[in-house]
Amino acid sequence: MKTVYWGTLPAEEKSVNISELRYSDPVSILKGLNPKDFFGPHASMCPAIVDEGKNTFKINSPIDIDFTFNEDFTAIDSKYPSEDGFLQHYIGPFGPDKVIQLAQPTYLFFCEDPLLMTQLPPYYEQNTFTEHCIGLSATFDISSWFRVVKPAFKLKDKSRRIAMSTDDAIMYLKFNTDEKIKLVRFDSSPFTKEHKDVLDHMLAFKFHKKKPFVPTKLVEGYEAFRRARYHKKIIKIIKENIL
Repeated sequence: MKTVYWGTLPAEEKSVNISELRYSDPVSILKGLNPKDFFGPHASMCPAIVDEGKNTFKINSPIDIDFTFNEDFTAIDSKYPSEDGFLQHYIGPFGPDKVIQLAQPTYLFFCEDPLLMTQLPPYYEQNTFTEHCIGLSATFDISSWFRVVKPAFKLKDKSRRIAMSTDDAIMYLKFNTDEKIKLVRFDSSPFTKEHKDVLDHMLAFKFHKKKPFVPTKLVEGYEAFRRARYHKKIIKIIKENIL
């Protein structure tokens, strides 16, 4: 069994911050899904399909949103009322690539043992969100790097709508191991207060180099992380703040 520590990290901008009480817990993608009904009598007996879902978890949207960009993507028409500037903050910078990383929900994951975690599109979901958007995928070792995890996706061709409800999974998280996963929640607020420097230094690692526009290799980050004893520092803070 591998223990994965997780916490939520609400945004710092109080005026546009979504309450932490609205964040969903990571739950198995098999929860609420009847394999026999969903996959059929034959595929539901395939261990490769069933085992794939055992260590894959889903994150639901914390809020209901439904808006459409105008034809040149310079304005938004929202179905629901919202505070001034909230949607612009929530979806972040928007460019011609139509790639979006939501400002929230934001999560942190950590494991004492080497463990790759993959952020995946919610590929079993059938809703308005998946009809219009393609989730992006990324993998990193959550024992050797500590960064925020947020939903990221790209609008499909000819699509201008983004809609999601609190019943919709907007990203999957797969822990790449055959061992059972035990999720343990911790209070992440120390990483925004007395230990804010930890996340600040994680973010700053990719800057101040000779070729700033060349992506930093993950292995370089992993080596620096271990060399600075951040794996020991982080697990100590986490274990002092188990909920």
